[in-house]
Amino acid sequence: MKRIATFVLSCCACIGTAHAQAPTLPTPDAKVLGMGGVAMTTISGSHALYNNSATAAFSPLPSQVSSSYYGQGKFDYYAVSGYCRVGGTNLVQLGWRQYLRERGNSDMAVDAGYTRRIGERWAVGIVARYMHLSRPDASADALAADLSAAYSLPIENVGDYSTLRAGAKLGNLGGYLDDSAYALPMDLTAGVALDTFLSDAHEITVGTDLGYYFTPSHVRGFQMSVGAEYNLMQLVQLRAGYHYGERRDYYPSYTTVGFGVRFLHLRLDFAYLFAAKETLLHNTYSISFGLDF
Repeated sequence: MKRIATFVLSCCACIGTAHAQAPTLPTPDAKVLGMGGVAMTTISGSHALYNNSATAAFSPLPSQVSSSYYGQGKFDYYAVSGYCRVGGTNLVQLGWRQYLRERGNSDMAVDAGYTRRIGERWAVGIVARYMHLSRPDASADALAADLSAAYSLPIENVGDYSTLRAGAKLGNLGGYLDDSAYALPMDLTAGVALDTFLSDAHEITVGTDLGYYFTPSHVRGFQMSVGAEYNLMQLVQLRAGYHYGERRDYYPSYTTVGFGVRFLHLRLDFAYLFAAKETLLHNTYSISFGLDF
């Protein structure tokens, strides 16, 4: 048995112990984690590249750069990513992640993405990924891709300036370059969220994600995330959420809280996960910092 990390990119976090499975590095985005892992509809998060890359097309900002630290007990995880708008409908994205664990385990990934907006309501994205696993007893390289789509619809008669958003991602399509005991866990995740302004100063967002890992067979299972965010004057955000995981060893259930601060072009987010003591998500937290241009 090899202790590894498996994190649901779409439905937030899961890290467990498995045989013959390699890690997909966690999404480090503290905004997503603070909302229980609702990732498919997050627009203004720190790392759209690691959530649903298509949602970045709906951001009003020309570009963003973000960095995060994600940690728990015996591991440290660092990430840097950003996007730049090219023309009115195209975005390019780039990111780097490093996952460090005790006893010399070190996993690294480089991601490159392209997003295109189609009309006023649709966007699609593709992310290519190179992963390198470095363990005391093994080393392996993998290539994978994520395919994503997002939809945004302004709606009337529901609060003020309300928007219904939906998104989906087919993740980790690929495999290892050489013969390996590891396998990339592939998943399909879809989500929906509603933004509405109670007044000019008060905004509420509620959302949910549903996901399913369908390969390899020993990690096959369902998971769900629900979360909410309260936004005060676009300056301070309070978040909470819950994640349900069907398989306790691979993606356990947990509750989350988080907050965010926006000042001029600066963003700071924090999230904390309340998970069972026997799981590797116990006392997990994430801090994200970003610049908007």
